[in-house]
Amino acid sequence: MPFSASVPPRPATRILAALALVVAASACTKDESNLAKLAEADEQAEAGADAGPSAPEVVKTTEADGADAEGGNAPEPEEPEWELDANGIPIPAQDGPARLLSPGAEDKRVELRLALDEGARYRVTTIGMLQLPLIDRPTGFAREEDVTLSDCEGEGAARTCLATHAYRNYEAEPPAGSGLEADEKQVAGIGTSHRVDASGLRITDTAVVGDASPKIGEMLGQVHRLYCIRLPAEAVGVGAIWKDVCRTRQGGALVTRELTWRLSKLEDTAEGARAELEYAGRVRRVSPKGELINGEIKGALYFWVDAGEPHLMRERMGFMLDAGKGVSTGTDFRFQFAKVVEGGRDGEDELIRTDGKAFEHPPQTLNDPRTVPAGATRDAELPAK
Repeated sequence: MPFSASVPPRPATRILAALALVVAASACTKDESNLAKLAEADEQAEAGADAGPSAPEVVKTTEADGADAEGGNAPEPEEPEWELDANGIPIPAQDGPARLLSPGAEDKRVELRLALDEGARYRVTTIGMLQLPLIDRPTGFAREEDVTLSDCEGEGAARTCLATHAYRNYEAEPPAGSGLEADEKQVAGIGTSHRVDASGLRITDTAVVGDASPKIGEMLGQVHRLYCIRLPAEAVGVGAIWKDVCRTRQGGALVTRELTWRLSKLEDTAEGARAELEYAGRVRRVSPKGELINGEIKGALYFWVDAGEPHLMRERMGFMLDAGKGVSTGTDFRFQFAKVVEGGRDGEDELIRTDGKAFEHPPQTLNDPRTVPAGATRDAELPAK
């Protein structure tokens, strides 16, 4: 079956209508991920397309490997895995391979690496659902971003490119849409870039271009612009496990992701080898009051192995705001990667799969902000409380 998660064609203005349906459904069934519900609806509409399973269970790891189960002598504490900042949060490395914990099965091993094609332009469409405390329904949002590769050097595992990121469009729905859109406006006109290697490692600081405040500029100067994708330097088999630390901007804050990755599935198809990579771990951010806030994340990346390209990511991230009162936030994400072919059919930009093949159904896009003004989030329509 096709390895696709694109949705069937429908008017651009209906993308958030689909999110609204998910919001309504979540009011009745809160145990299932809102993201999973949206994905299931899209997959059913695609008449049999296989986008793979929903977000995986958390990858379990232990920091006390080799400790006596009966409470005997524990091993000597090791040096910290990562350099820590002033808040005790790991600082992402800018050199060296990902820390490999297990190479996985021996019967079939593959090299997982990004192709990093010169001039490649990615269009990444994110659909998300944010659940905030004291608000009985989640908020749907959608974002479009472009990432362009240039100034590439080297070959194979030694290849590096400059990854340049630009925010393209954003829409959000009630009940918290106005706040989300206000946050997005702080960065909407700002461009960023950094060099990345074939493993996904950010190997330089992130340069910031645009009218950014000192706070926003400092924050964006630390973010990873390929969505924290990280691959091992060695050939690995199913069950391989490796670790990485990365930073992104989420919800107006700098979020550090301390992740454990696992190659959970590898299969050969008529379209080439494809892999499913699970990841899970801790996320941390610092509140405006300077308080350290901890959370968890788990997700899956679907990857074209032969093409060296990401296809789709799904993840769930949550922060615990008050453990005693059980107050927390949670966000489900679905990232669809596509490549932009400039001047395609009818002289307009065309979106194709990242492996160079056509989508069975073109991925959903938002209104182009250069031609269609952004609409209100309709928060004003909600009844007064």
